Amino acid sequence: MARVLFALFLASAMLLEPGPAASQTYPARQVHMVVTFPPGGNADTIARLVADKLTQHLRQPVIVENKPGAASIVGTTAVVQAPADGHTLLQVGTNVSTNPALGHKTSYDAERDLEPVALLVTVPAVVVVHPSLPVNTLAELIVHAKSRPGEVNYGSAGNGSFPHLTMEKLAQDTGIKLTHVPFRGFGPALIGLLRNDVNVLASDIPGALEHVRAGKLRALAVTGSTRMPMLPGVPTIAEVGVPDYEGVGFVGIMVRAGTSRDVIDVLNREINRALASPEIANHIAANGLVAGSGSPEDFAAFLKRDKAVWTKVIATGGIKGE
Repeated sequence: MARVLFALFLASAMLLEPGPAASQTYPARQVHMVVTFPPGGNADTIARLVADKLTQHLRQPVIVENKPGAASIVGTTAVVQAPADGHTLLQVGTNVSTNPALGHKTSYDAERDLEPVALLVTVPAVVVVHPSLPVNTLAELIVHAKSRPGEVNYGSAGNGSFPHLTMEKLAQDTGIKLTHVPFRGFGPALIGLLRNDVNVLASDIPGALEHVRAGKLRALAVTGSTRMPMLPGVPTIAEVGVPDYEGVGFVGIMVRAGTSRDVIDVLNREINRALASPEIANHIAANGLVAGSGSPEDFAAFLKRDKAVWTKVIATGGIKGE
């Protein structure tokens, strides 16, 4: 009798014992990935590639929903209002770091209401100039700008955009004075540079590459911490005399705070598995991106550093969002 009672006790204890139950049942239905960028760009494409891999590995459909607008606030609000069960994912970018400092009002606090899952990619820029500007290197650009305070101007995709902040950081770190010319999006800014309406632009690498190879633009430096295979002869900004300079955009995945750690671990594992697949790895390499991967804690640390960098740049420059 005692053995029977002991066996019953063990069985009930196993049923009550905490364990990765959520991970065993997740996902229970289709998963929605809210993308805060418009369709067609690099961020949207990487989201769809990862979603396809997650669909295969999780054995539930992962549906991409584009909800751009208001500096990513529209899509983020939708996810913050969704259940904290891992069935609604949020693809985030630099806006999640910069919105508070830029003065954008939100109904949520990203640090309080969202949990990091995985860093998908970082996105370095390349500093390009119109060939009419008499500089061939970043060092020459800095010297040229110092001798003509405010005369060298640069384009951006708008106030507070990544191209704006990247160039503002360069100006702050080198003590040069540049004039900012905001355009309504990156495409118009690139056209403005090609037309010589502006002198300089921090461009995404695929956007500038064709024009650099054709001699229509001159590439001076990349903003990330390593040289890029697409532009192997172009140094990093840190290499050419601006110590510790790094300015990169990013794309990552977050979920609503309160989501089970078991679910977050499943998502992190499968996202990293997707990033390592030949299809996605090749896409990353071919589009001027750098693979992220790592743990949720790694992504949390990245977000903390990213926010600190841009908050300082924004405060020092007195930058306000549009």
